Amino acid sequence: MTQPRVRVGVIIPHDDQILLVRHRKGEKTYWMLPGGGLDYGETFAQCAEREVHEETGLTIKADRVVYLSEAICPRGSRHVLNIFMLASLEGGSLLIPEGDVIEEVAFHPISDLEGLVLYPAVAPQLVMAHRNAYPSEIRYLGSLWVD
Repeated sequence: MTQPRVRVGVIIPHDDQILLVRHRKGEKTYWMLPGGGLDYGETFAQCAEREVHEETGLTIKADRVVYLSEAICPRGSRHVLNIFMLASLEGGSLLIPEGDVIEEVAFHPISDLEGLVLYPAVAPQLVMAHRNAYPSEIRYLGSLWVD
């Protein structure tokens, strides 16, 4: 039996925009919050800061967990536990990592999120959280698997 994967996705608001990375898998492209897999012995905050730097070239300060969700493939091939952390931009310069699945790194207006293919499908929650100044309670969003 394969263990669930823990992924830390990072919400980095800047003015009325949010940082996203565009991934390509074969012919399919989609946007994600920057982030990645939690390493053994690493805190959520350490993971968030490391992954954002690796994927975008930016330095951030991880603040707190905002959302939790799962993505469970009905065919049993994947189970991802998503931890969504709020963070603030500290510095650095945007870059696209070489030899990766990331095609683009960009800030997008919060108001445009619902028009993007975003995985996990958290655009409505991100828009609402931004409008409400990112409330302090942690919300469980349920299973958000999308084929």
